[in-house]
Amino acid sequence: MINTKSTTDLTRGDPLKITLLFAVPIFLSNIFQQFYNLADVSIIGHSLGDDALSAIGSVSTIYGFFNSLLFGMGSGFSVVLSKFYGMGDSKKLRQAVANTVFISAIWGIFITIVGILSLKPLMKVLNTPDSLFDAAYSYAFIVIALCIFMFIYNVLTGMLRAIGNSKAPLYFLVVAVILNIVLDLLFVMKFGWGLPGAAYATAISQAVSSLLTFIYIVKCVPELHITKEDFVLEKDLLSDLFTSGIAFALMYTVVNLGTMILQSAINGLGETVIAAHTTARKISELCMMSLSTLANAMATFSGQNHGAGRYDRIRTGVRKVLLFSFGVDAFLIAMIYIFGAGLVKLVSGSSTPELINTAVFYLRIDLPFYFVLSIILITRTTLQGMGAKFVPIVASAMEMVLKIFTAGFLAKELGYTGIAICEPVIWIICSVYILIVFFRTMKKTTQRCIATEAVT
Repeated sequence: MINTKSTTDLTRGDPLKITLLFAVPIFLSNIFQQFYNLADVSIIGHSLGDDALSAIGSVSTIYGFFNSLLFGMGSGFSVVLSKFYGMGDSKKLRQAVANTVFISAIWGIFITIVGILSLKPLMKVLNTPDSLFDAAYSYAFIVIALCIFMFIYNVLTGMLRAIGNSKAPLYFLVVAVILNIVLDLLFVMKFGWGLPGAAYATAISQAVSSLLTFIYIVKCVPELHITKEDFVLEKDLLSDLFTSGIAFALMYTVVNLGTMILQSAINGLGETVIAAHTTARKISELCMMSLSTLANAMATFSGQNHGAGRYDRIRTGVRKVLLFSFGVDAFLIAMIYIFGAGLVKLVSGSSTPELINTAVFYLRIDLPFYFVLSIILITRTTLQGMGAKFVPIVASAMEMVLKIFTAGFLAKELGYTGIAICEPVIWIICSVYILIVFFRTMKKTTQRCIATEAVT
């Protein structure tokens, strides 16, 4: 039996209610996670000016690319762990945790080394302006070199969320965010360390959140305690964990690769546009947190119910969560159209009209298509929770190809307008593919369940 004191069973109760209760701490965690970036952007924008903001923006897709390779693996591990929790198999759960630790150690070191060695070549490929190169490199190098702390935190919190514990990671993240802001002010404004100071502040804060999460698991979560006997490197289990992790990693990475290519087009539009796009993306990512939170919750929800064989709950959960997300989308769109300019000024610290107008222009095109994005995120993560590994990679590859087209054609023909319409067009095309696969999968699953019940 699995101890439920520090866990939440998502295979019982109203699907919407229990998913939202599970999602709220994740949402708050994601908001605070974004504060890492927003604190950097705001403090740097206010204290170091638009050039420093442009420097971060010019390389954000590079370190985002390597972060996605790490974050994706952690998300994939979590899906496999949630399946074993839903099955109620505590022994297999502990073995999966042990195998996760083994893969994570190798993957984290490998990605860090590759990231450091390829940073300068990638910056040159992306046409990073010479006037920004040194400052951008100093920031990105530190972020990549110390990204292992972020990876450790994501893997540990993924373990907790797999067994239904989404509250504990929030508490530790709040401490880390407060520490990050304090260190930002200290390193950047008082000590005058510039962009490297902001990078160190973020890395130290992530290290603290990782340590706190580890201590909590050791002291309070016996479900995740492993012994020497659990370190059985089974071929099938390693394969399940790695393929699930690499599917998520490739999904995020392919998307980021497309974004990186798109950034090369943005870098050619001038420093003001770079700063404006950086600001707009930060705001867009913050708005997107509500949708990605619901999607992440659905991955765990579908993973546990997949393990328990409760496919009826998965269908009901998808329907209810989608309707709820549409209400959130309407609110976000209204907020951007009313308060968009004020948000841009607040985040960027800039009063340059061109920067503000460009950022608002992007947001007002991007946000209305969140209805389509909701469908993609929720159905895709549901499929992933049910063990689908190929579908998200295909959808992400479609997105990358379309972003390459945008960088090579639309940006040249339409300028920044081509950049702004890129994601909405991509979302519409990808949603068609995802929905076809989703309905086919649910139909096959239903038929399989009926056949199994007929036999028994």
